[in-house]
Amino acid sequence: MSAEPITTAADIPEHFELLRGNVGFGALIGPLYLRKPKEGRTYAWGFRATEKHLNPAGIVHGGMLLSFADTCLGALAFFAGGKTLSSTVDLASSFVAPGRAGDWIECTGAVTRATRDLVFVTGRVYVGDRTLVDLKGIWKILRASQEKR
Repeated sequence: MSAEPITTAADIPEHFELLRGNVGFGALIGPLYLRKPKEGRTYAWGFRATEKHLNPAGIVHGGMLLSFADTCLGALAFFAGGKTLSSTVDLASSFVAPGRAGDWIECTGAVTRATRDLVFVTGRVYVGDRTLVDLKGIWKILRASQEKR
């Protein structure tokens, strides 16, 4: 594998900023970027696909796309749960098209329902108008007593 190119500010679309606090596994798959909901825009997360994100066939690995989606949609569940940690219960995915090196890949989603213990989210991973993955998931809100187990 060749040296990883460094993502520059010119590679990042307007309104996106580096996702802070992206440590552990998130740091391995990143860098990831966030667009905050201002001026009529919705939350969106993004990353520039590089060689480290590709599978042997030369397309973005499905595991990368799902890890990215889980991070993004999990953040929506976090806010819907009152900024309480949550854990993925189910993340159903339909792979529609491949991502390629150099693509700016984004993920957006919406909370469709929230109960005391569960958050239901739909989402989409895409490049421009081209959907890569269509998603539907459920997150369990972790209460303080559950987090200690």
